[in-house]
Amino acid sequence: METEIEIKFLFSAEFELELFEKIKAKCVISSKKQLLHNVYFDTANRMLRKMDMGLRVRSCENRSVQTIKTAGRVIGGLHQRPEYNEPIEGLRPELARFNSKIWPDDCDIKSLESELIPIFSTDFERQTWLVEMPDDTLIEVAYDRGYIESNQGNVDICEIELELVKGDEKQLFVLGNDIALLPKVRLGNVSKAQRGYMVSDKTFFKVKPLGHSSLISSMSVEQALLTNMQHGLRHIQYHENCYLESFQDDALNELLTGIKFLHQNLKLFKQASPSLLKAQWIEDLHWLARSFSWLDERITYQSLLENRGHYLRKLPKFKSLLKKLEAQEQNLPNQQAVLELLTSTRYCQFILKCTQWLISFEKSTFSSEKTNSINDFACEYLTSSWRELRVALDSKKDNQLLSYQGLLEGNLLVGLSVGSLFSLEKSIAFHSPWLDIKQGLKELAMINVIADFADQEAEKEHQCEYLKWIKRKEDSLLHALEQSKQQALLKENYWHNEIDQ
Repeated sequence: METEIEIKFLFSAEFELELFEKIKAKCVISSKKQLLHNVYFDTANRMLRKMDMGLRVRSCENRSVQTIKTAGRVIGGLHQRPEYNEPIEGLRPELARFNSKIWPDDCDIKSLESELIPIFSTDFERQTWLVEMPDDTLIEVAYDRGYIESNQGNVDICEIELELVKGDEKQLFVLGNDIALLPKVRLGNVSKAQRGYMVSDKTFFKVKPLGHSSLISSMSVEQALLTNMQHGLRHIQYHENCYLESFQDDALNELLTGIKFLHQNLKLFKQASPSLLKAQWIEDLHWLARSFSWLDERITYQSLLENRGHYLRKLPKFKSLLKKLEAQEQNLPNQQAVLELLTSTRYCQFILKCTQWLISFEKSTFSSEKTNSINDFACEYLTSSWRELRVALDSKKDNQLLSYQGLLEGNLLVGLSVGSLFSLEKSIAFHSPWLDIKQGLKELAMINVIADFADQEAEKEHQCEYLKWIKRKEDSLLHALEQSKQQALLKENYWHNEIDQ
């Protein structure tokens, strides 16, 4: 068995000359070029995929090797996955050649092998360089160009992989940071096999809301911090892929939610782990949040324009208002601007720095003897943060409600950070009225946009109609918000119940 440790980048072939120049500047021990043909096998009902295994047969230079990759993990762009390789004759897998220990106890290998069918293939030219790095480290740089093909279609392959052959893992990131300086390169957290299954099964990246981080009570505070940061980074990268596949603003909104989740966890854990705020990626996280600060405004405009502006249909000069709103929305960054950001050097370096920090923090965390309870920590923070919001809302004025939107969103993100430690049913009941308030504040932002247009309206008669509409909407909304607030303030803290049991 071997365990691959590699960093994967998605690349654009138009810049390969820049890649070649960068490699030439390194200490290259050897290089070669190969044509690789790979066929991936599974059963019709995807039994191997359900076991989190990938099976391929690779043929190159009249030799065939079958490979099983078992469950591993991906952090950022770093892939760590055990693999088993066996030479075979021909192109048909022979499962009995693999170590029997890799299979589940109830797996009938003969029956499984008889059901195997080709699912997709990958054909690409691989150019490799063996690069010598400091600290007696060797890294293989592979540049793959080709395509994935199945009965359902095909997609291009253009990737750079850095695989640690021997030596210090830190040198992978040193070289990786150099690769990140290339134009339009980004960290890849999806393997060729995953992409192949998506093509053959006609599946796509679908927008999905951020769920609870998978904390358990036996974790220390440091282990919980690590788990949450990995959770947030996965959400960001998943929706990066989703946006670049579909260009949906909903995907971009979830990407921003992942950014906010990481930011909220900085606040959550900064006192328990002071070194956290010294991490190299922190400033890049703030930069990324600033880079998407316009997104909430776009969502407000899109909500107003939804269903041909149905929300605004009773306002005077309706069509003229829609045109103004559309013009305002179009002034915000477009798809090209977002694409340039997500393929920028700084974004790539942010993901790379975050990945390196997670790997380093994991090693220090699990080698330490700290046993501080995440449950006690979570209860203390939840109590103080929700008390702060309740006090703020008790002292609020109606026209100040939006100023507490950030505090509310932060508390809801804390719930996703530590909520899995407590009763899910009680957590849902507790958060329900607060989520209603969050939705109401979004509508209040929409009303405020129209209030700005009302201020600019030259005709007094039309301005009067605007103000009447705004007053009706505000009165109705503020009444509903007050009802939700009263319900929210009566809710019993779900975290105290859990501890008292």
